[in-house]
Amino acid sequence: AWILPPHDAVLIALLTSVFAQVQLLPQGFRDANWKITKPLIAGTILSVVAGVWIFASLKAAWLTIVLGLILSAAVLIDIARLTQHMAKVLRLDRFSVAFSLASVAGLMAGIAGAGSNYFLSVYIRWAAPEPRAFRATNIVTSGAMTLWRACVTLAAGLLTIKLAVESLLVMPAVYAGAWAGRKMGERLSAERYFGLFRWLLLAAAVALIWKGASALD
Repeated sequence: AWILPPHDAVLIALLTSVFAQVQLLPQGFRDANWKITKPLIAGTILSVVAGVWIFASLKAAWLTIVLGLILSAAVLIDIARLTQHMAKVLRLDRFSVAFSLASVAGLMAGIAGAGSNYFLSVYIRWAAPEPRAFRATNIVTSGAMTLWRACVTLAAGLLTIKLAVESLLVMPAVYAGAWAGRKMGERLSAERYFGLFRWLLLAAAVALIWKGASALD
């Protein structure tokens, strides 16, 4: 979003996510915790549609600000351990809770295409703490949300051949980033890795808010 118009940046990120997610889905289907996966997917169906409609309606400067705000909110929720606090007053294993959280995540995804998976992963980490199930459930929920977003966005006429070609051109960077992330994760403790990840995302989010605000008339 620093280099391209924000709408193009979000759509290119969506297309690259589709390419990246499809290859992972078979692993996810095998090991996912389907008790929480089903309500999470159901919760995103209508909210993604609403989010895509808002995305298409926002002007570029406002979309940039919203991108920053959504990313900031996702990171701050994790830093503040909001899910742990919610667990004291809510039954997080209830269908209605998972459905509601997924609805918020779907709205975030439809508007910004960012922050939603990070937001949901906080809940999934609580509901499926075993590493294999956590990873698989994340893959299935994020994959389903991404594919549904792509379908809604395509139906809305927002995707073009030009964007598809541009997304293919940046795929090497996507794979290089995934490789670098795996290497970093192997060398750092989980606490340090997630701490660095949170502050990096927060810094990027604040920068986006500043960029969008400076572009307002």
